[in-house]
Amino acid sequence: MPHCTVHESHSEQPLKILFVIGSLSLGGAEQQMSLLVEHLCVRGHNCHIFVLDGSGPLRKRLVSAGAIVHEFGWDQRYGRSPRLLRLFRPMWAMVNLWRIASRIRPDVLHAYLPLTNLMGAIAGRVARVPKVVTCRRGLGTHQDRYPTFRYLDRLANAASDVVVANSEAVARDTSVRDHIDPNKLRVIRNGLDLARFEPRSDVAVIRQELGLGYSEVGLVSVANLIAYKGHRELLTAIGLVANLPIRAFLIGRDDGIQLELALLASELGIADRVHFLGSRTDVPRLLPALDIFVLASHEEGSSNALLEAMASGLSVIATDVGGNRESLAEGEFGILVPAKDPEALADAIKTVLSTSETKAGLNSRIMDFLRLCYPVDSMVEAYLALYRSDVDEHCQKASSRPKWRRHQAV
Repeated sequence: MPHCTVHESHSEQPLKILFVIGSLSLGGAEQQMSLLVEHLCVRGHNCHIFVLDGSGPLRKRLVSAGAIVHEFGWDQRYGRSPRLLRLFRPMWAMVNLWRIASRIRPDVLHAYLPLTNLMGAIAGRVARVPKVVTCRRGLGTHQDRYPTFRYLDRLANAASDVVVANSEAVARDTSVRDHIDPNKLRVIRNGLDLARFEPRSDVAVIRQELGLGYSEVGLVSVANLIAYKGHRELLTAIGLVANLPIRAFLIGRDDGIQLELALLASELGIADRVHFLGSRTDVPRLLPALDIFVLASHEEGSSNALLEAMASGLSVIATDVGGNRESLAEGEFGILVPAKDPEALADAIKTVLSTSETKAGLNSRIMDFLRLCYPVDSMVEAYLALYRSDVDEHCQKASSRPKWRRHQAV
């Protein structure tokens, strides 16, 4: 890999960065933005956040870090409003964003997720922000569900200086779907704060809190309860291995399907073994007390939950979609299965439980892989270099795409 020089951020003039996002919930994009903002604030940069709905649990963390939050006051019930109002509110939010950008005059406007990418890119251009950055955090399947976004995403791309993808899979998908200028597209991987996943001494206490018996296998899935996250297939798979001593814990916000899932668990005869824990802020504490992590998504960009499970030492099963293959080093660090295939999930669970070899060596290699490919500091430096454009294009691409040699010696 060519050597890339990135100037130390503390020796340069602090940047003023305006981040744009829909909410401050515990979603993957929101948590990655929060991680970036916290580290930028520590380094002395001035971070502002324009958020449509600022009521989420990340708000306190961001304010404590020193970020300034500008809330639009988006009512989540707007989707049930009359059509004219549903069209008006995003436009009014974009006007508010333009006013804020014109007033605070940021050096960079950095937007996340489809709707706020569009709002941020247009408002940033009109406000003459020097650099406009938008992000693609997942595959563009939202364009299949909402065809209008095919054109809106391309408009956002055109108004952006740079479009950042969080995995090679997302970058390829964006290139194919949007026919984006390749000079605009960058890959900067998610950052993982490994300090949050140090070995714990209270594992037995946590298992007791969860009601998990000594001989029971704790299976966990961390994903908001949305249809495309594959919870139905996961529950069906658990039903297929009901003879095994498995207790499942589903962590994530209910986006409207929990009742349906609870009914399915009841139909499968596993209701007493499936626990809905809701949205949790203590996931790094819970994970080490469990045994198997399953990500059954139909689509994925780069899953924070998958990386956190790997860092926590769990056996990992994931569908072979989006960036999951990259995160598992082509399957070296977990089992990849086809999406929407409960039988394959069930077989993978049985394979994990029948594997008797020690995981110590594997876990050591996983940690080396995570330190190399997903360090927070490298993610922060890559964004600072992008904001400042103080490294050449070749080095930006190389520094944001760390290489991993399979079976690298530990």
